[in-house]
Amino acid sequence: MSAEREAAAFAATMDLGSVPDDALDRATLVVADSMGAMLGGSTAPYVAAFAEDSTGGPATVFGTDRAAPATRAALANGSAGTVLELDEGHKYSTGHPAMHVLPAVLAVAETEPPGGADGRDGERGRHLLASFVAGYEVGARVGIACVPLAPEYHMHGVWGTVGAAAGVARYRGYDADTTLEAMRIGANHALHTRFDAATEGATVRNTYAGMSAMNGILAADQAAAGFTGLDDGLARHLDRLCAEGFDRDAVADALGERWEISRGYFKNHAACRYTHGALDALDAIEARASVDPAAVRSVLVETYPDAARLSDRRPENDLQAKFSIPFAVATRLLHGDSSKASFADGALTDAAYALAERVSVTAADDLAARVPEARSTRVTIELEDGTGLTEEIRYPRGDERNPWSVEELRAKFRSLSAPVVGERAAEELWALARGLPASDPRDLCEAARR
Repeated sequence: MSAEREAAAFAATMDLGSVPDDALDRATLVVADSMGAMLGGSTAPYVAAFAEDSTGGPATVFGTDRAAPATRAALANGSAGTVLELDEGHKYSTGHPAMHVLPAVLAVAETEPPGGADGRDGERGRHLLASFVAGYEVGARVGIACVPLAPEYHMHGVWGTVGAAAGVARYRGYDADTTLEAMRIGANHALHTRFDAATEGATVRNTYAGMSAMNGILAADQAAAGFTGLDDGLARHLDRLCAEGFDRDAVADALGERWEISRGYFKNHAACRYTHGALDALDAIEARASVDPAAVRSVLVETYPDAARLSDRRPENDLQAKFSIPFAVATRLLHGDSSKASFADGALTDAAYALAERVSVTAADDLAARVPEARSTRVTIELEDGTGLTEEIRYPRGDERNPWSVEELRAKFRSLSAPVVGERAAEELWALARGLPASDPRDLCEAARR
Protein backbone atom coordinates (compact mmCIF):
# COMPACT_ATOMS: atom_id res chain seq x y z
CA MET A 1 0.00 0.00 0.00
CA SER A 2 1.36 3.43 -0.93
CA ALA A 3 1.95 5.95 1.83
CA GLU A 4 -0.71 8.34 0.52
CA ARG A 5 -3.26 5.51 0.43
CA GLU A 6 -2.26 4.47 3.96
CA ALA A 7 -2.77 8.06 5.16
CA ALA A 8 -6.21 8.19 3.53
CA ALA A 9 -7.20 4.93 5.20
CA PHE A 10 -6.02 6.30 8.55
CA ALA A 11 -8.06 9.47 8.13
CA ALA A 12 -11.17 7.57 7.05
CA THR A 13 -11.12 5.11 9.96
CA MET A 14 -9.48 6.97 12.85
CA ASP A 15 -11.59 7.01 15.98
CA LEU A 16 -11.01 8.92 19.19
CA GLY A 17 -10.63 5.62 21.05
CA SER A 18 -7.27 5.13 19.34
CA VAL A 19 -5.92 8.53 20.43
CA PRO A 20 -4.02 8.69 23.76
CA ASP A 21 -5.59 10.85 26.46
CA ASP A 22 -2.72 13.34 26.46
CA ALA A 23 -3.01 13.86 22.71
CA LEU A 24 -6.78 14.39 23.01
CA ASP A 25 -6.27 16.92 25.78
CA ARG A 26 -3.71 18.68 23.62
CA ALA A 27 -6.16 18.69 20.70
CA THR A 28 -8.82 20.50 22.74
CA LEU A 29 -6.20 23.03 23.83
CA VAL A 30 -5.24 23.61 20.18
CA VAL A 31 -8.93 24.14 19.30
CA ALA A 32 -9.33 26.68 22.10
CA ASP A 33 -6.11 28.50 21.25
CA SER A 34 -7.00 28.61 17.56
CA MET A 35 -10.46 30.00 18.29
CA GLY A 36 -8.84 32.79 20.30
CA ALA A 37 -6.51 33.62 17.41
CA MET A 38 -9.43 33.72 14.98
CA LEU A 39 -11.44 36.05 17.21
CA GLY A 40 -8.46 38.29 17.88
CA GLY A 41 -7.72 38.62 14.18
CA SER A 42 -11.36 39.20 13.22
CA THR A 43 -11.06 42.90 14.13
CA ALA A 44 -8.37 43.67 11.54
CA PRO A 45 -9.97 46.26 9.23
CA TYR A 46 -9.60 44.29 6.01
CA VAL A 47 -10.80 41.08 7.69
CA ALA A 48 -13.82 42.89 9.13
CA ALA A 49 -14.61 44.45 5.75
CA PHE A 50 -14.43 41.03 4.08
CA ALA A 51 -16.72 39.61 6.78
CA GLU A 52 -19.29 42.32 6.08
CA ASP A 53 -19.75 40.82 2.61
CA SER A 54 -19.98 37.25 3.95
CA THR A 55 -23.68 36.43 3.99
CA GLY A 56 -26.21 33.98 2.66
CA GLY A 57 -25.40 30.77 4.48
CA PRO A 58 -25.56 28.89 7.78
CA ALA A 59 -21.92 28.95 8.96
CA THR A 60 -20.67 31.45 11.53
CA VAL A 61 -18.14 34.12 10.61
CA PHE A 62 -16.36 34.43 13.96
CA GLY A 63 -16.39 37.72 15.78
CA THR A 64 -19.37 38.98 13.75
CA ASP A 65 -23.14 38.58 13.60
CA ARG A 66 -22.79 37.18 10.07
CA ALA A 67 -23.41 33.73 8.64
CA ALA A 68 -22.18 32.52 5.27
CA PRO A 69 -21.75 29.35 3.21
CA ALA A 70 -19.32 26.96 4.87
CA THR A 71 -16.63 27.63 2.27
CA ARG A 72 -16.82 31.41 2.74
CA ALA A 73 -16.85 31.09 6.56
CA ALA A 74 -13.80 28.82 6.46
CA LEU A 75 -12.00 31.38 4.28
CA ALA A 76 -12.89 34.29 6.58
CA ASN A 77 -12.10 32.48 9.83
CA GLY A 78 -8.87 30.93 8.61
CA SER A 79 -7.70 34.30 7.33
CA ALA A 80 -8.52 35.98 10.65
CA GLY A 81 -6.63 33.25 12.48
CA THR A 82 -3.27 34.16 10.97
CA VAL A 83 -3.48 37.97 11.07
CA LEU A 84 -1.96 38.30 14.54
CA GLU A 85 0.71 35.60 14.10
CA LEU A 86 -0.58 33.94 17.28
CA ASP A 87 -1.85 30.65 15.84
CA GLU A 88 -0.48 27.27 16.93
CA GLY A 89 2.30 25.83 14.79
CA HIS A 90 4.40 22.75 14.14
CA LYS A 91 8.19 23.06 13.83
CA TYR A 92 8.81 19.76 12.05
CA SER A 93 6.47 20.67 9.18
CA THR A 94 7.51 24.34 9.52
CA GLY A 95 3.89 25.37 9.27
CA HIS A 96 0.49 25.60 10.92
CA PRO A 97 -1.67 22.50 10.42
CA ALA A 98 -4.38 23.59 12.87
CA MET A 99 -5.26 26.86 11.15
CA HIS A 100 -5.62 25.08 7.82
CA VAL A 101 -7.78 22.24 9.16
CA LEU A 102 -9.91 23.67 11.98
CA PRO A 103 -11.77 26.43 10.08
CA ALA A 104 -12.79 23.84 7.47
CA VAL A 105 -14.01 21.11 9.81
CA LEU A 106 -15.71 23.60 12.14
CA ALA A 107 -17.70 25.16 9.30
CA VAL A 108 -18.79 21.72 8.10
CA ALA A 109 -19.55 20.40 11.60
CA GLU A 110 -21.67 23.46 12.38
CA THR A 111 -23.76 23.08 9.25
CA GLU A 112 -23.93 19.31 8.61
CA PRO A 113 -24.61 16.22 10.71
CA PRO A 114 -21.72 13.76 10.67
CA GLY A 115 -21.74 11.22 7.86
CA GLY A 116 -21.07 7.50 7.71
CA ALA A 117 -22.66 4.57 9.47
CA ASP A 118 -21.82 5.94 12.93
CA GLY A 119 -22.78 9.53 12.15
CA ARG A 120 -25.36 10.43 14.78
CA ASP A 121 -26.32 14.10 15.01
CA GLY A 122 -26.00 14.08 18.80
CA GLU A 123 -22.31 13.22 18.49
CA ARG A 124 -21.14 16.13 16.36
CA GLY A 125 -18.50 17.02 18.95
CA ARG A 126 -16.94 13.56 18.84
CA HIS A 127 -16.83 13.60 15.07
CA LEU A 128 -15.49 17.17 14.98
CA LEU A 129 -12.60 16.34 17.29
CA ALA A 130 -11.80 13.09 15.44
CA SER A 131 -11.88 14.93 12.12
CA PHE A 132 -9.65 17.72 13.41
CA VAL A 133 -7.07 15.28 14.78
CA ALA A 134 -7.15 13.16 11.60
CA GLY A 135 -6.70 16.24 9.41
CA TYR A 136 -3.92 17.59 11.62
CA GLU A 137 -2.02 14.28 11.61
CA VAL A 138 -2.24 13.91 7.83
CA GLY A 139 -1.54 17.59 7.15
CA ALA A 140 1.49 17.75 9.43
CA ARG A 141 3.01 14.68 7.79
CA VAL A 142 2.47 16.06 4.30
CA GLY A 143 4.19 19.21 5.53
CA ILE A 144 7.12 17.16 6.84
CA ALA A 145 7.30 15.45 3.45
CA CYS A 146 7.75 18.90 1.85
CA VAL A 147 10.54 20.11 4.17
CA PRO A 148 12.48 22.06 3.13
CA LEU A 149 10.25 24.06 0.86
CA ALA A 150 11.86 26.00 -1.95
CA PRO A 151 12.90 29.27 -0.28
CA GLU A 152 10.57 31.47 -2.32
CA TYR A 153 7.48 29.67 -0.97
CA HIS A 154 5.54 30.52 2.15
CA MET A 155 4.48 27.39 4.03
CA HIS A 156 0.87 28.58 4.51
CA GLY A 157 -1.42 27.45 1.74
CA VAL A 158 0.88 24.84 0.23
CA TRP A 159 0.25 21.48 1.91
CA GLY A 160 -2.46 22.54 4.38
CA THR A 161 -5.25 21.93 1.88
CA VAL A 162 -4.51 18.20 2.00
CA GLY A 163 -5.02 18.13 5.76
CA ALA A 164 -8.24 20.15 5.49
CA ALA A 165 -9.59 17.81 2.81
CA ALA A 166 -8.74 14.75 4.93
CA GLY A 167 -10.46 16.27 7.97
CA VAL A 168 -13.64 17.15 6.09
CA ALA A 169 -13.71 13.70 4.48
CA ARG A 170 -13.43 12.11 7.94
CA TYR A 171 -16.31 14.18 9.30
CA ARG A 172 -18.54 13.27 6.39
CA GLY A 173 -17.74 9.57 6.71
CA TYR A 174 -16.11 9.11 3.30
CA ASP A 175 -14.48 5.76 2.66
CA ALA A 176 -10.73 5.48 2.17
CA ASP A 177 -10.91 5.66 -1.63
CA THR A 178 -12.97 8.86 -1.63
CA THR A 179 -10.78 10.35 1.09
CA LEU A 180 -7.72 9.61 -1.03
CA GLU A 181 -9.27 11.39 -4.01
CA ALA A 182 -10.08 14.38 -1.78
CA MET A 183 -6.46 14.50 -0.59
CA ARG A 184 -5.09 14.24 -4.13
CA ILE A 185 -7.43 16.98 -5.33
CA GLY A 186 -6.39 19.04 -2.30
CA ALA A 187 -2.76 18.74 -3.36
CA ASN A 188 -3.78 19.96 -6.81
CA HIS A 189 -5.39 23.00 -5.15
CA ALA A 190 -2.18 23.99 -3.31
CA LEU A 191 -1.48 27.72 -3.56
CA HIS A 192 1.67 29.12 -5.14
CA THR A 193 2.37 31.30 -2.13
CA ARG A 194 5.32 33.70 -1.88
CA PHE A 195 7.27 34.31 1.32
CA ASP A 196 7.94 37.81 -0.02
CA ALA A 197 4.31 38.68 0.68
CA ALA A 198 5.04 38.52 4.40
CA THR A 199 8.38 40.32 4.37
CA GLU A 200 7.04 43.03 2.05
CA GLY A 201 3.80 43.45 3.99
CA ALA A 202 1.37 42.26 1.30
CA THR A 203 -1.62 41.18 3.36
CA VAL A 204 -2.74 38.65 0.77
CA ARG A 205 -0.41 36.45 2.85
CA ASN A 206 -3.05 36.48 5.60
CA THR A 207 -5.50 34.72 3.28
CA TYR A 208 -3.28 31.70 2.64
CA ALA A 209 -4.57 29.51 5.50
CA GLY A 210 -8.17 30.57 4.90
CA MET A 211 -7.91 29.71 1.22
CA SER A 212 -6.56 26.28 2.15
CA ALA A 213 -9.48 25.68 4.53
CA MET A 214 -11.96 26.70 1.84
CA ASN A 215 -10.22 24.60 -0.81
CA GLY A 216 -10.16 21.61 1.55
CA ILE A 217 -13.97 21.70 1.70
CA LEU A 218 -14.19 22.08 -2.06
CA ALA A 219 -11.76 19.20 -2.64
CA ALA A 220 -13.94 16.96 -0.47
CA ASP A 221 -17.06 18.13 -2.33
CA GLN A 222 -15.41 17.33 -5.65
CA ALA A 223 -14.27 13.88 -4.55
CA ALA A 224 -17.76 13.03 -3.32
CA ALA A 225 -19.19 14.12 -6.68
CA GLY A 226 -16.89 11.73 -8.51
CA PHE A 227 -13.98 13.94 -9.54
CA THR A 228 -10.66 12.11 -9.37
CA GLY A 229 -7.08 13.12 -8.72
CA LEU A 230 -3.75 12.03 -10.12
CA ASP A 231 -2.27 8.72 -9.03
CA ASP A 232 0.57 9.55 -6.62
CA GLY A 233 -1.02 12.97 -6.60
CA LEU A 234 0.48 14.29 -3.36
CA ALA A 235 4.03 13.88 -4.60
CA ARG A 236 3.38 14.84 -8.20
CA HIS A 237 1.69 18.11 -7.27
CA LEU A 238 3.88 19.10 -4.33
CA ASP A 239 7.33 17.84 -5.38
CA ARG A 240 8.09 20.93 -7.45
CA LEU A 241 7.58 23.13 -4.38
CA CYS A 242 10.16 21.20 -2.33
CA ALA A 243 13.83 22.18 -2.31
CA GLU A 244 14.96 18.57 -1.96
CA GLY A 245 11.98 16.67 -3.34
CA PHE A 246 8.83 15.27 -1.76
CA ASP A 247 9.43 12.47 0.78
CA ARG A 248 6.61 10.03 0.02
CA ASP A 249 7.32 7.77 3.01
CA ALA A 250 6.91 10.64 5.50
CA VAL A 251 3.20 10.89 4.69
CA ALA A 252 2.41 7.70 6.61
CA ASP A 253 5.36 7.59 9.01
CA ALA A 254 4.27 6.30 12.44
CA LEU A 255 0.60 7.10 11.83
CA GLY A 256 -1.36 6.16 14.94
CA GLU A 257 1.86 5.78 16.93
CA ARG A 258 3.48 9.24 16.95
CA TRP A 259 0.91 12.00 17.42
CA GLU A 260 2.09 15.13 15.66
CA ILE A 261 -0.52 17.24 17.42
CA SER A 262 1.48 16.67 20.62
CA ARG A 263 4.65 18.00 18.96
CA GLY A 264 3.28 21.41 18.01
CA TYR A 265 3.98 24.74 19.67
CA PHE A 266 1.90 27.62 21.00
CA LYS A 267 2.72 31.29 20.48
CA ASN A 268 2.45 34.18 22.91
CA HIS A 269 4.42 36.79 20.95
CA ALA A 270 2.33 38.44 18.21
CA ALA A 271 4.98 37.95 15.51
CA CYS A 272 6.45 35.32 13.20
CA ARG A 273 7.80 32.31 15.06
CA TYR A 274 11.26 33.09 13.69
CA THR A 275 11.36 36.18 15.95
CA HIS A 276 10.42 34.35 19.14
CA GLY A 277 13.89 33.26 20.20
CA ALA A 278 15.05 36.88 20.17
CA LEU A 279 11.96 38.04 22.06
CA ASP A 280 12.37 35.30 24.67
CA ALA A 281 16.03 36.29 25.06
CA LEU A 282 15.00 39.90 25.75
CA ASP A 283 12.48 38.68 28.34
CA ALA A 284 15.25 36.67 30.04
CA ILE A 285 17.71 39.58 29.94
CA GLU A 286 15.20 42.01 31.42
CA ALA A 287 14.34 39.53 34.15
CA ARG A 288 17.95 40.07 35.34
CA ALA A 289 18.46 43.75 34.59
CA SER A 290 16.27 46.59 33.40
CA VAL A 291 17.30 47.86 29.96
CA ASP A 292 16.77 51.53 29.07
CA PRO A 293 16.19 51.63 25.28
CA ALA A 294 17.95 55.01 25.13
CA ALA A 295 21.09 53.38 26.56
CA VAL A 296 21.29 50.65 23.92
CA ARG A 297 24.28 51.08 21.60
CA SER A 298 23.69 47.91 19.59
CA VAL A 299 21.92 44.56 19.58
CA LEU A 300 23.33 41.48 17.82
CA VAL A 301 20.87 38.68 17.07
CA GLU A 302 22.47 35.38 16.06
CA THR A 303 20.05 32.77 14.86
CA TYR A 304 19.37 30.03 12.26
CA PRO A 305 19.30 30.83 8.52
CA ASP A 306 15.53 30.95 7.97
CA ALA A 307 15.14 33.43 10.81
CA ALA A 308 18.12 35.49 9.69
CA ARG A 309 16.18 36.37 6.52
CA LEU A 310 13.92 38.62 8.62
CA SER A 311 16.35 41.54 8.73
CA ASP A 312 14.39 44.50 7.32
CA ARG A 313 14.70 47.44 9.74
CA ARG A 314 11.88 49.66 8.41
CA PRO A 315 8.60 47.75 8.07
CA GLU A 316 5.72 49.76 6.63
CA ASN A 317 2.71 47.95 8.10
CA ASP A 318 1.76 45.54 10.88
CA LEU A 319 2.31 42.37 8.83
CA GLN A 320 5.76 43.42 7.69
CA ALA A 321 6.58 44.39 11.30
CA LYS A 322 5.79 40.86 12.46
CA PHE A 323 8.38 39.53 10.00
CA SER A 324 11.20 41.85 11.07
CA ILE A 325 13.57 40.77 13.84
CA PRO A 326 15.08 44.27 14.19
CA PHE A 327 11.63 45.80 14.61
CA ALA A 328 10.48 43.00 16.95
CA VAL A 329 13.50 43.67 19.18
CA ALA A 330 12.95 47.43 19.07
CA THR A 331 9.23 47.36 19.84
CA ARG A 332 9.77 44.86 22.66
CA LEU A 333 12.40 47.09 24.28
CA LEU A 334 10.25 50.19 23.87
CA HIS A 335 6.91 48.75 25.01
CA GLY A 336 8.06 46.09 27.45
CA ASP A 337 6.03 43.37 25.74
CA SER A 338 5.38 41.75 22.36
CA SER A 339 1.59 41.87 22.33
CA LYS A 340 -0.87 42.64 19.54
CA ALA A 341 -0.54 46.39 20.21
CA SER A 342 3.26 46.31 19.98
CA PHE A 343 3.06 45.33 16.30
CA ALA A 344 0.05 47.43 15.28
CA ASP A 345 0.45 50.26 12.80
CA GLY A 346 0.55 52.73 15.69
CA ALA A 347 3.77 51.12 16.95
CA LEU A 348 5.60 51.98 13.72
CA THR A 349 7.18 55.12 15.14
CA ASP A 350 10.39 57.05 14.54
CA ALA A 351 11.66 55.85 17.92
CA ALA A 352 11.07 52.21 16.94
CA TYR A 353 12.79 52.67 13.58
CA ALA A 354 15.76 54.42 15.20
CA LEU A 355 16.23 51.57 17.66
CA ALA A 356 15.75 48.94 14.93
CA GLU A 357 18.64 50.53 13.02
CA ARG A 358 20.90 49.45 15.90
CA VAL A 359 19.88 45.78 15.58
CA SER A 360 21.94 43.40 13.44
CA VAL A 361 20.84 39.90 12.47
CA THR A 362 23.16 37.11 11.36
CA ALA A 363 23.03 33.34 10.87
CA ALA A 364 25.26 31.31 13.21
CA ASP A 365 26.59 27.88 12.21
CA ASP A 366 26.23 26.38 15.70
CA LEU A 367 22.57 27.40 15.89
CA ALA A 368 21.83 26.30 12.32
CA ALA A 369 23.10 22.81 13.19
CA ARG A 370 20.32 22.36 15.76
CA VAL A 371 17.41 22.78 13.30
CA PRO A 372 14.71 21.40 13.28
CA GLU A 373 14.89 19.95 16.79
CA ALA A 374 15.82 23.33 18.25
CA ARG A 375 15.30 26.75 16.68
CA SER A 376 17.74 28.68 18.81
CA THR A 377 18.68 32.35 19.04
CA ARG A 378 21.43 34.24 20.84
CA VAL A 379 21.05 37.94 21.66
CA THR A 380 23.81 40.30 22.82
CA ILE A 381 22.94 43.83 23.92
CA GLU A 382 25.76 46.36 24.19
CA LEU A 383 24.94 49.41 26.30
CA GLU A 384 26.48 52.87 25.89
CA ASP A 385 28.56 52.37 29.05
CA GLY A 386 30.17 49.27 27.55
CA THR A 387 28.09 46.73 29.50
CA GLY A 388 27.28 43.57 27.56
CA LEU A 389 24.15 41.48 28.19
CA THR A 390 23.87 38.10 26.48
CA GLU A 391 21.19 35.39 26.51
CA GLU A 392 20.78 32.26 24.41
CA ILE A 393 17.41 30.56 23.97
CA ARG A 394 17.64 26.97 22.80
CA TYR A 395 13.90 26.27 22.64
CA PRO A 396 11.54 29.27 22.28
CA ARG A 397 8.64 29.41 24.72
CA GLY A 398 5.69 27.32 23.62
CA ASP A 399 7.89 24.53 22.26
CA GLU A 400 7.11 21.08 23.64
CA ARG A 401 10.41 21.31 25.56
CA ASN A 402 9.67 24.78 26.94
CA PRO A 403 5.88 24.94 27.15
CA TRP A 404 3.46 27.61 28.22
CA SER A 405 1.18 26.53 31.04
CA VAL A 406 -2.52 25.98 30.42
CA GLU A 407 -3.28 29.03 32.55
CA GLU A 408 -0.92 31.17 30.47
CA LEU A 409 -2.66 30.01 27.31
CA ARG A 410 -6.05 30.65 28.89
CA ALA A 411 -4.97 34.21 29.73
CA LYS A 412 -3.86 34.68 26.12
CA PHE A 413 -7.23 33.35 24.93
CA ARG A 414 -9.14 35.77 27.16
CA SER A 415 -7.05 38.72 26.00
CA LEU A 416 -7.91 37.96 22.37
CA SER A 417 -11.52 36.84 22.62
CA ALA A 418 -13.11 38.88 25.41
CA PRO A 419 -12.73 42.26 23.65
CA VAL A 420 -14.64 40.79 20.70
CA VAL A 421 -17.40 38.65 22.24
CA GLY A 422 -17.38 39.75 25.89
CA GLU A 423 -16.05 38.13 29.05
CA ARG A 424 -18.98 35.77 29.58
CA ALA A 425 -18.97 34.40 26.03
CA ALA A 426 -15.18 34.08 26.13
CA GLU A 427 -15.37 31.92 29.26
CA GLU A 428 -18.13 29.84 27.70
CA LEU A 429 -16.14 29.37 24.50
CA TRP A 430 -13.04 28.23 26.39
CA ALA A 431 -15.12 25.71 28.38
CA LEU A 432 -16.81 24.40 25.24
CA ALA A 433 -13.55 23.96 23.35
CA ARG A 434 -11.85 22.27 26.29
CA GLY A 435 -15.00 20.20 26.81
CA LEU A 436 -14.77 18.47 23.45
CA PRO A 437 -15.81 15.86 22.43
CA ALA A 438 -18.87 16.36 24.67
CA SER A 439 -19.53 19.89 23.34
CA ASP A 440 -21.67 20.56 20.28
CA PRO A 441 -19.86 22.46 17.48
CA ARG A 442 -22.99 24.55 16.96
CA ASP A 443 -22.69 25.85 20.52
CA LEU A 444 -18.98 26.49 19.98
CA CYS A 445 -19.72 28.62 16.90
CA GLU A 446 -22.62 30.42 18.57
CA ALA A 447 -20.30 31.52 21.39
CA ALA A 448 -17.89 32.91 18.78
CA ARG A 449 -20.47 35.38 17.44
CA ARG A 450 -20.15 39.04 18.25
